[in-house]
Amino acid sequence: MSTYLEYLLNSPVQLLFIWGAVALLVILLFLRKPRMLVLAATEKGKLQISRHALHRLIEACCVQLKGVATARARVQRGSGKFQTTVRLKVRPDAKLDAIQGYLTQEIGEIYRQNLGIENVGAVQINVVGVVPENEGF
Repeated sequence: MSTYLEYLLNSPVQLLFIWGAVALLVILLFLRKPRMLVLAATEKGKLQISRHALHRLIEACCVQLKGVATARARVQRGSGKFQTTVRLKVRPDAKLDAIQGYLTQEIGEIYRQNLGIENVGAVQINVVGVVPENEGF
C-alpha cells in the first residue's frame, strides 16, 4: 500500500487530479438543495415540509380540476421567493384561461394559508399535452 501511495504523491498530474476531485465533491455538497424547507421555527421546535411533499400538495390541487388530467409541479426558491412551475396534461374540453386563473389563485392560497409562506413568486402554468376523454360503457 505504501508504494502505491508514494507513486500517487510523486506524480504531480495524479495528485492534481485527486485534489480537484476532492474540491469538486466539497463544492457539490455545499451547493445541493436542502430536502426540507423550514416553514416555522420557535424555541419549542420547528415545522418543516419536504420538497417532495410540497410538489405533491400542489399537484393534488391541480388534479382536482375537471379539465386537468395530470400535473407535475416544481418549486424553486430564488431571490427570496418561491417560484412555481406546473406542467399540465389537460382534457380536450378544458378551459385553459379559467384553469390558469384558478390555479394561480389556489397555489398562492396554499402557500399563504396552509404553509404560512408570504413570499410567493410567480406561478407559471405550462400545458404540455392533451389526454383524450375516457369513453365509458
